[in-house]
Amino acid sequence: MSLSEVIILGLVQGLTEFLPVSSSGHLVAVRVLINLSDIEGNAVDAFLHLGTLLAVLVYYRRVWWGMVRSVITNDEEGKDKRELAAKLALATVPAAVVGYLFQDQVAGYFRDPSSVAASFLATAVILVVADWLAGQQISIKRASFLDAVMIGLAQVIALLPGVSRSGMTIAAGRWRGLGRKQATNFSFLMSAPIIAGASLTSLASLLNAGALSWGQMALGLLVSFCAGLTAIFLLLKVVERISLRPFAIYLVVIAGLLLFVS
Repeated sequence: MSLSEVIILGLVQGLTEFLPVSSSGHLVAVRVLINLSDIEGNAVDAFLHLGTLLAVLVYYRRVWWGMVRSVITNDEEGKDKRELAAKLALATVPAAVVGYLFQDQVAGYFRDPSSVAASFLATAVILVVADWLAGQQISIKRASFLDAVMIGLAQVIALLPGVSRSGMTIAAGRWRGLGRKQATNFSFLMSAPIIAGASLTSLASLLNAGALSWGQMALGLLVSFCAGLTAIFLLLKVVERISLRPFAIYLVVIAGLLLFVS
C-alpha cells in the first residue's frame, strides 16, 4: 500500500468516524471510487481506528480523568462521573458481545459496494426519522440507565459496514429525548471502548500480514488522529444549529454514486 493510499484512508477514517455517515462504509466506498487496493482491508481499517481512539481520548481528557478520579473521591462531581462511567459501560456491552462473536462474519459478508450502499440508505432513513421524532418532545439533560441500554443496542446495528455508529447512537439518543449536544457527547464517549477493542484485536493480524510498514502505520495513525480531532470539534460546534437531515441527504447521494460506479 502506498503512502498516498494510507493518507487518503487515514483522512477518510478520521473525518467520518464521528460524523453520522459511517467510517467503515466510506473506507469501503473510497476503495471503489478511486480504485484503491484492498489488501488486508479489515485489519488496516481497524488499525486506523486507533487514531480516532486517540482523538476521543484527547478531546475528552478531562472527562476521562474525572472518571478515574471518581474512584477515590466521594463529592458530587465524583458521583456524577461514576454514574457516567457505569452508563458508558452498560451501553458498551451489547456491541462488545455481538462484535466479539460475529464481527469477522459481518465484516466479511457486508463489505461489497451494494451492501454498503444499502446500509448508507438505511442510515439516512433512520437519521431523518429520529430527528423528526426528537422534534416532537422536550429534550432532557442527561441519559438514564435505560437510555444507555437503548443507545447501546443501537450501536449493535452499526457493526454492519455502511451503518454509522455515531449516526445510530446519536439517533437513539435523540429518540430517547436527549438534546443534540448531549446525545452527541454520549455517542462520542461510548465510542472509545468499542474502537479500542476493534483496533487492538486487529493489530496482531495486521502486523503478521505485513500489509503496512511501521512508517506507514505511524503516518496513518497520525492522519486519522488529526482528522478525527477536527471532526469532533466541528460537529460539536454545529450540532445544535443543524439537524441530522443534511447528513442523510449526503448519504443518499454517496450511496447512489457508489452504486453507479460499482
